[in-house]
Amino acid sequence: MNNEQNLIEKYLLPLAQNEESLFLKNDAAYFKKQNLVISTDMMIEGQHFRKSIDPNLLAKKLIRINLSDIAAMGAVPDGIFLNIALPKSNAQDWLKAFTSGLKSDMRKFNLKLYGGDMSSSDKIFLSLTVLGKTDNFCHKNNYTKSNSDIFVTGCIGDAGLGYELMTNDSIFNCSKKSKEKLIQKLLLPEPRLSIGKQLLNNAELCTDISDGLLGELAFIASQSNKQANIFLDKIPLSFASKELLMKNKKQIDDIWEIILSGGEDYELLFCLSKEQKIDKNLKEISKIGYFSSGRGVRVFDSDGKEFKTNKFGFSHF
Repeated sequence: MNNEQNLIEKYLLPLAQNEESLFLKNDAAYFKKQNLVISTDMMIEGQHFRKSIDPNLLAKKLIRINLSDIAAMGAVPDGIFLNIALPKSNAQDWLKAFTSGLKSDMRKFNLKLYGGDMSSSDKIFLSLTVLGKTDNFCHKNNYTKSNSDIFVTGCIGDAGLGYELMTNDSIFNCSKKSKEKLIQKLLLPEPRLSIGKQLLNNAELCTDISDGLLGELAFIASQSNKQANIFLDKIPLSFASKELLMKNKKQIDDIWEIILSGGEDYELLFCLSKEQKIDKNLKEISKIGYFSSGRGVRVFDSDGKEFKTNKFGFSHF
């Protein structure tokens, strides 16, 4: 359990002793009587993004990271509440670009704006709350009861590598095209809404990968009192990530650490019992390992040798 989770458990969990909160162990709250799933995320200048970022892209990312939580619950997006604080200087131009991106993605994901608040601040502060609807059922488990198999959607690690390349252009040798693709994945994730809903009848649990694959697995393992075992040769990688691994042999361990722990993938991580058959309609999913008796997370290469790392994902504290 990282420091952020410790702070939440110590100070906020005692205030959230209600069924709707799911005791702060899941991606969103669940209001059963209203069939509503509610989640919120914030983005702060200097902590989550640079001041120079295109406001249009920033608006889209803010929506999409929230929708990723809705996807993990298997819900359908409905509407949003938006809070904005920003410097008074250049506020109109910034808001024009920001709301342009907001409008574009609201149309794309069929969202309504229900309300919010605005204020001035020395730095840009954004908070978005998203509402999703369910058919009286959603993913609520944050643990696995069985020795289940571990799956992910899409490709893992692109966003983390994109962040490293964006902050240090010369850190790795790669083509311009691959660099652009990795940074694009960081700036514009794609919430897995369709797959999240398809998994309702299959998965034991489902969560989104926001703070790194190993971090999410470590949390599930601790809640389940089990050990997660994953294999590097089973991790789905994009062409761009594979290029980095091929062109930077001396830094291969560093690259793998970023892939496993970099965060901001916003793919789905889910578990199926070994008896559960995979829905043939599910696309872009990969089995990467399984849970067993034990504790923590273990990573193995193709030769069965354990890959050691001290990095287990992003923490806000």
